[in-house]
Amino acid sequence: MNQAETTGADTAVAPDQIPTLTADMLVRQVPQAVSLALEARAAEKKALMDLSDELLQNLRPEIERLATDLVQRTLQGVWDQRARIYQDT
Repeated sequence: MNQAETTGADTAVAPDQIPTLTADMLVRQVPQAVSLALEARAAEKKALMDLSDELLQNLRPEIERLATDLVQRTLQGVWDQRARIYQDT
């Protein structure tokens, strides 16, 4: 069963036949089901973005630790390479 079957959507409708919602449309012109669906999608997006912010905030110390470790190992590698060069001359 696909989404069109579960929602009752007609898949034969061409995209240019689908009405678009514009900012100047009156709220009463938008069917209540569409309005509720749009509000639910907006709430879902906000919840997802809030989760993203929380995860990034929680990961920030670990990301900083990893970046610090990477920089230190890289510079230590450069120093070791220079030491080998000086020993060879």
